Amino acid sequence: MAYEIVPVFAKKHQVLFVQPASSTKLKKKTPNLKFLQVKSVGEGEVAIPQLNLANIKFIFEKLKKFSPNIVHLQDPGPISFLIQIWALENKIPIIYTPHLLPTRTFDFGTKEASKSLGKLLDNNVLKKYFLNFFQNCDGVVALNEKAKADIRKFGYTGKISVIPNGRNLCLYTGCQFADISKFPKNLLFVGFTSKRKNQQYLLQIMRYLPKNYFLYLVGGSLDKGYLQNLARDIGKYRLKNVRLVGKIDHSLIPGYLGKSHIFVSASKMEVQSLVIMEALAAGRPVIGLSNETIDEFIDEEVGFNLAKNTSPKVFAEKVQAVGNLPKDKYEEMCQKARRRVENFDWENIVSETEKVYSQLIASKKERTVISKEETKDTIEKLSRIFESDLKDIAKRRQKILQNDLYILLISLVTSLGGSFYNFFRFFKSLKVKPLGYLSKTAKRFLEIT
Repeated sequence: MAYEIVPVFAKKHQVLFVQPASSTKLKKKTPNLKFLQVKSVGEGEVAIPQLNLANIKFIFEKLKKFSPNIVHLQDPGPISFLIQIWALENKIPIIYTPHLLPTRTFDFGTKEASKSLGKLLDNNVLKKYFLNFFQNCDGVVALNEKAKADIRKFGYTGKISVIPNGRNLCLYTGCQFADISKFPKNLLFVGFTSKRKNQQYLLQIMRYLPKNYFLYLVGGSLDKGYLQNLARDIGKYRLKNVRLVGKIDHSLIPGYLGKSHIFVSASKMEVQSLVIMEALAAGRPVIGLSNETIDEFIDEEVGFNLAKNTSPKVFAEKVQAVGNLPKDKYEEMCQKARRRVENFDWENIVSETEKVYSQLIASKKERTVISKEETKDTIEKLSRIFESDLKDIAKRRQKILQNDLYILLISLVTSLGGSFYNFFRFFKSLKVKPLGYLSKTAKRFLEIT
């Protein structure tokens, strides 16, 4: 989402996009768009930023030079937290878009991607950190009403604006409607293979469908064990009409949607699923089990919204009900599907976001009274922290001291995180499990800090 929205903002505004990368540098992408890249270690979906003193100084210097009117955070990770501290000390309004449900953050794949990491992160200390991260923002964007309710349930008491995700709709509206009268009928699902996405349920559906219905499962794997179970079940039930496509470049998704007749989903939980929006934009009926996104977008005009406890057999019957529609009725459903998301183009979403930016900036100016002490150069204060100038630290106001110590802590934790990551990779390459007490030690370290 962040990678797609920044070029749209850059059409009218100066944008500095801070992102993890292989090295720390400032990269000019277009006249209005610059990438501030922060050296990180990891692979796949894992990126641990190396926030040593040199990198933190570089980030702060570039932020100061850029002088943003507003900071928009897209995740609660170390880089965002560091920038949040900088923005707080420099009286810059902060807005945050959570792309997960905060009360269920660790159910969105962390535990499946790494059981050890999931256990390490899923504790009260981290939950307090996330709530503090929320409360330090001047405003929060909820992707829909259910996300808004969850943010309130989590404990955030500040301003919430409901602004949905967007898509480059032109990539999908060019798809021709499928010919529903022809076989085979192609079903499509796009998403990581994981327990939350619930692809095993989709395999059960295929046991009740004719052999001329094909299912294509597109997406990388968060849990290799779950992927192996899918492959096992395909063989066990002799599902020759199921294809495990695996991870593909996102630019190929419109092509797969163009070849499909129906988009199916059994996902147990979403915030606002981009692939559902893409399927509707492509004019594909959607049949899914109830979740946050299915409830928001899907009804009998554009497909079927089925209860979570719906049996695979009943789900299969609904698939055939759509598959057996007369061509005119099917295309009418496709047209309604496309209209359902016609206002979700990035241009519209950016316009709505700009309005919220303006409100937060105006509100911040009214509230802000900057004291001389609080306008000290952040880099200068940071350097003294690393030089252990305890006498100077003792003189500071409590909030500034707390933020400086947080910066020091970020540096220590991310440096240790990178070391732990490399350590675990080394043992993994030897096919030896790292000693269990290391995980306990790391957890205890987080509790102390």
